[in-house]
Formats: sequence, C-alpha cells, structure tokens
Amino acid sequence: MATYSWTLPVAGAGDSPVRPDAAHVWEGLVHKSENPSPYVPAVTACRVLERYDDGFLREITVRDTDRVQERVTFEDRERVVFRPVDDPCIEQIVNELGQDASGRPTLTLRVTLSPAGVEKAEQTRYFLHETKRYFSDALQFIVDGLVQRQAR
Repeated sequence: MATYSWTLPVAGAGDSPVRPDAAHVWEGLVHKSENPSPYVPAVTACRVLERYDDGFLREITVRDTDRVQERVTFEDRERVVFRPVDDPCIEQIVNELGQDASGRPTLTLRVTLSPAGVEKAEQTRYFLHETKRYFSDALQFIVDGLVQRQAR
C-alpha cells in the first residue's frame, strides 16, 4: 500500500478571510459526507444506502458515470474515513481535522492505494499522477466549500 497526503488551512482568501472554527469544520465534513456535490464537483450524485452507529454506507456517482459504494465512518469528531467497497485501487480516503501552529483549523486529505492500486500505478503511465491531481484538487474544493458554508 501507498499513502499520499495533502493539508490546507480552512480559511478563505484575502485580508479578512472567513475562518470557520473546528466545530464548524466538523459539521461541514459531516454534511459533505452525505451531500458531497457542493464540495467535490466530480461527485454528481450521492445516496445513503444504510446507516450504522458510527456512519453509513453510501453510493456516489462520479462524473455522471462511475458508481462507487463507500463505507463512511466518523471517528472522534476529527476524522471521516471513506472505504470504497468496490474500488480495487483505493483502500481508503481520510478527511482529518487538524490545526496549524496558531490553533486555526486545517484539513488533511489522505489517500491510501491498495496493493492493486500500487500495481496499477507502476504499470499505467499516468495513473498515479492523475490520482494525485484529482485528490489534491478535491482538497481545495472541499476547503472552499467549507469556507462558503461558514460564510452563509
């Protein structure tokens, strides 16, 4: 397995950026889990299939074509873990709430490739590059969505 990670501050741009506190960021992450389209433009639909004490099973549609089921787990109001049920290349995706040196919220997106994903990255020329680009871009969209949600 291989893990890739990106971290951004959760703050709007400009001299007076909107800066949600950790509680607002967490609420936004929970909202994003059930309603990802405003935060991740590539996800065009989502429906919750089953609910559990610690999360739920959802089916997302990516770019109006690919359907993926994910087991979503909430951990300690700090981490949301997405485990694809039927994606052989991705082991898990984690959204983790953190803080910078000043105590302001940050968001880390961490993607772990499965052994099949690592093998595909070694054998398919642009797979790893495109996967990294997709998720690093997604992090910026997520942060922007969290900030916009707070600004309302």
